[in-house]
Formats: sequence, C-alpha cells, structure tokens
Amino acid sequence: MFKKTEVGEHLPDNGRVLITCKNGKVTALRNIYDDEHVASLKSLLELAEQAGCVVVQSGKTKI
Repeated sequence: MFKKTEVGEHLPDNGRVLITCKNGKVTALRNIYDDEHVASLKSLLELAEQAGCVVVQSGKTKI
C-alpha cells in the first residue's frame, strides 16, 4: 500500500492501469493489456446486444 500522491512512481511509462484505493491509500495496480477492456456489466450487455447477440437470463429460455 502507498499514498495516492506516490502513485506516479509505480505507473508504467506507457499503457493503461486499473487502480484500486481503500481508505485513501492505493491498494492495487493492474496493467490493462491491449487485448483487454474494462467496462461495467451493463455496458458489456449493451455492446453484446448492439453486436446482434441476444442476452437471456439463465433459466428463462423456452425452446
């Protein structure tokens, strides 16, 4: 853990990073790779539907 003001010392020169904070301290840093995306579940479902997928809740399908 380290202070938020110290986060710059731990960041890569290039790229995206996911930062987790707790009680005003940085508790985790994770590099986000080029083949990864970060989104909420709602956003992911919206993107899937826009791509033509049908999103169905488990157990709600009738054949």
